[in-house]
Amino acid sequence: MHRNAVGWYLQRITGAALLMLLVAHFWVEHFMSAELRRGELSYEAILSRISNPLWQYIDIAFLVIALYHGLNGVRNIVLDFSRVGPLAARVITALLVAVGLLWAYWGIDAFRNLS
Repeated sequence: MHRNAVGWYLQRITGAALLMLLVAHFWVEHFMSAELRRGELSYEAILSRISNPLWQYIDIAFLVIALYHGLNGVRNIVLDFSRVGPLAARVITALLVAVGLLWAYWGIDAFRNLS
């Protein structure tokens, strides 16, 4: 399979995953939270949920999928609507990968600083 076809499929798969994760996020955070329904939502309640390794995995997956989908979308737009050569395309891709890795590290590292 051609590399562009893999990217095309990954963009669609991550878009569908984001839709499911977003619906699940809104449902759990805004409708299933007993503290929220009682008007007692606090930092401690959020910290308790986010300290759970399962929720950390889900939140990290959400972050990584959103970063890939968004930055790959930016890359596709830039490369599709501009006249750049192969070298510039590689530089743009490398910069977006670096931004994505840095942003993912920053987001994942936030879980270590919970207290």
